Amino acid sequence: MHLDEFVKATLVQIVRGVHDAQEAVRDLGGIVNPATLGASPNAGSYFATVDNMHHVFLVDFDVAVEVSESTGTNAEAGLSVASFAKLGAGGKSANSNSTSNRIAFKVPLALPIDKASQTRLKSEIAQVDAQIRNASFKSEWQ
Repeated sequence: MHLDEFVKATLVQIVRGVHDAQEAVRDLGGIVNPATLGASPNAGSYFATVDNMHHVFLVDFDVAVEVSESTGTNAEAGLSVASFAKLGAGGKSANSNSTSNRIAFKVPLALPIDKASQTRLKSEIAQVDAQIRNASFKSEWQ
């Protein structure tokens, strides 16, 4: 599998897994990735926010990759995730050179927010904002 396909499949599966788990966990009384307003600066659970409720997490990758160059009837070159067992079709002639390396990188990812908790939190924020506006308006006229 090429590295780009691996990264894409991994991130899509993480997001799909979180999304699919939200309803099932909600039915059990829990919340997967609830909407929140900030976190303790020492929490370290995320590194940024898209908005007040949508946090960005870092997905760490540490991948063994193989760089290979082939010459022959079906020549290919590329960067792929290293596999420990390779199965090949017969009938190919080729000379190949390959080098294995490890690469580590991080990808920022904002996970889907639980919709029920997001709606509830938005409502609470609107109520507090209305109370503040109402209190401000009253104090100006008194």
